Amino acid sequence: MHYLFFLIVSLVWGSGFYLMKLAGFAFGPITIGASSTFGGAVFLWGFWAINRTKWNIDKKHIIPLLFIAFMGYAFPFVVQPFLVNRIGHGFVGMMVSLVPVLTIVVSIPILRLLPSKVQLVGVLVGIIGIGLMVFDGLERDAKPVYLLMAVSVPLFYAISNTWIQKSFQQVPPIIIAALLMTISMTVLIPLAVKMEQITINDRFTTAAVAMVLIAVLSRGLGMLLFYRIIRSKGPLFAGLVTYVIPVEALIWSWFDNEKVTITQVITIAIVLLMVGIVQRDIVRRSGSR
Repeated sequence: MHYLFFLIVSLVWGSGFYLMKLAGFAFGPITIGASSTFGGAVFLWGFWAINRTKWNIDKKHIIPLLFIAFMGYAFPFVVQPFLVNRIGHGFVGMMVSLVPVLTIVVSIPILRLLPSKVQLVGVLVGIIGIGLMVFDGLERDAKPVYLLMAVSVPLFYAISNTWIQKSFQQVPPIIIAALLMTISMTVLIPLAVKMEQITINDRFTTAAVAMVLIAVLSRGLGMLLFYRIIRSKGPLFAGLVTYVIPVEALIWSWFDNEKVTITQVITIAIVLLMVGIVQRDIVRRSGSR
């Protein structure tokens, strides 16, 4: 069953970037972020209400929750649809491949974990990959600030995931995700109402359907199944989804007639190869303890 869950998560997260483009036909990026976190929160709280997992949240978790909600949820859930309609959903989807490598970097100050030699090589190759992606973006005449925002998303994901590992080891993942979605929703909905307008045009229905799919599938079902995979097979197996999402994002980019460059393909191949080598090293080191 976990292989089926893995397939579903890969499909809904990989297609999410294309859905962001469709949703952008009628909705602004803050509205897309607000709606998707609302849908994700409803879905996850509904699952929690049925299963009633133990509640282990107390006062010491409030500050980390607020920090992670902004950095790992509200910010990327708004920035990604913003960038999708400016530098392409395939390019934005590629950035997910950098999360494992950047996680090694941020684990040094946050978890006090020094990388092995193999992991250090992976970080260096990952930095080269970032450089190639930025170069590819410059060739598309993307503004430097957009490229900086694109790189910041996987960095913020890495920081948030590492901070969750540090601060919430005794809290069920489903509760963490539901709370983070709820906090993000509470911040983004007022901003969306105040700052953005909905465009009613001939593509409104397509945009509305896309936004519902993002909320229910990507933020709700995808997040739920991802944590089910972590619980049943562990984080290393769940992390393999990193291999699939950027490749699928490029396939959707090609399907949508976006510009797919040789630089993109080579960069994805290099980064994912190094992610595989690093992950194998992590498995070997874990098994030797």
